[in-house]
Amino acid sequence: MDRQYKDSRIKWIGSIPESWKIYRIKYNTFLKGRIGWQGLNSNDFIDEGYCLITGTDFDNKGGINWNTCYRISKERFDEDELLHIKNGDLLMTKDGTIGKMAYIDNLPEEASLNSHLLIIRQITNLMNNKYLYWVMLSDVFVQFYNLFQSGTTMGSISQSTLGLFSTPCPPIPEQLRIANYLEEKCGEIDSLIALQEQMIEKLKAYKQSVITEAVTKGLNPNAKLVPSGIDWIGEIPARWKVAPLKSILQRRSEKNNPVKTKERLSLSIDKGVTLYAEKTTNLDRFKDDFSQYQLAYPNDIVLNSMNMIVGAVGLSNYYGCVSPVYYVVYSKSDDTDIKYYSYLLNTQRIRDVYHSLGQGIYAIERGEGRVNTCRLKVSYDDFGVLRIPVPPLSEQQTIALYLDEKCADIDRLIALKQQKIESLKDYKESVIYEAVTGKTEI
Repeated sequence: MDRQYKDSRIKWIGSIPESWKIYRIKYNTFLKGRIGWQGLNSNDFIDEGYCLITGTDFDNKGGINWNTCYRISKERFDEDELLHIKNGDLLMTKDGTIGKMAYIDNLPEEASLNSHLLIIRQITNLMNNKYLYWVMLSDVFVQFYNLFQSGTTMGSISQSTLGLFSTPCPPIPEQLRIANYLEEKCGEIDSLIALQEQMIEKLKAYKQSVITEAVTKGLNPNAKLVPSGIDWIGEIPARWKVAPLKSILQRRSEKNNPVKTKERLSLSIDKGVTLYAEKTTNLDRFKDDFSQYQLAYPNDIVLNSMNMIVGAVGLSNYYGCVSPVYYVVYSKSDDTDIKYYSYLLNTQRIRDVYHSLGQGIYAIERGEGRVNTCRLKVSYDDFGVLRIPVPPLSEQQTIALYLDEKCADIDRLIALKQQKIESLKDYKESVIYEAVTGKTEI
């Protein structure tokens, strides 16, 4: 007999099997979180003690990375018994990145939770949290919180708002069948995604090796090699020279004052130099006063003095203004192919040199009392005296053309792998949605 359906009367759920019900979360679950910003901070964290879960401890596989959790004293742990975690609880991030979920089925030790998280605990026999976990990863919940979340720069969904969420629910045995099916099916899809991601990383590593080999050894495998006298370069072709960077590339220190352009340029690790107007993330970092910035021209190399150690280096195709913390360099003479040096200055080997030159410590607040630290800056004086290989101009041009073609081929393969990942993610979302709304009979 064909399965009979009825209208759920909720547009993002659509039709559901006739035997299913629609339940509102607040009538069937206990919801609890720390209120507002009254979470614990770094002063409360100790080396040993009770486990405190934060949003950064979610492992993106439906669980918690217990090794990264903070530790708090028994006194702080006992302040709110309702926040103590139990097996069968569902944990959810409710601020910032909304909707990260973790199902607790094998609690290794006593644990509590910090602010920005919610406990979802069943208080009736109408829902099972294993099933609800998948519902809240589906488009059913995504559309709900997109509609009801508050906040502008950092999204948030309140405990009371979450309580309004209505979910399709079959009988408990069917809920468990669906949960088990999705765990197996999505596990298979995740494995395929992980395989594509591994292939992308291998392609990226191959791309780096191709670039490094070309800019330090040239393209002639039979060329006679001689010691360069520079550790990070090793041997170079006998026809090549070695010289300080500042003798090859000139620093451009042209201020945008008076204002000559309002075309803002952005520099990223993945995309290099792009138009700021085309950015979709990390917006509004530019100040309104354009006179504070410096100019960059087409065929200038732009380097972020604080992030060049991780690959924030790019060749500009545009005329515009860039941050005053960036370095902008250009060819000093016609005997220089700027593309060759843009490849050279963004190899992993030279990044390691940048790292050794980094000065100062830069602290990045991660929230929840956590701090990341990294090297702050490579000074231009240190950067300018780096000794680099100098091939004859004809070889620079040949290497640059070769790398343009070779890297484009590798990038196309990476893009295909990324498209495959996006297709698998879309498929996974559809599998979850179809299962938790009863479109697929399990």
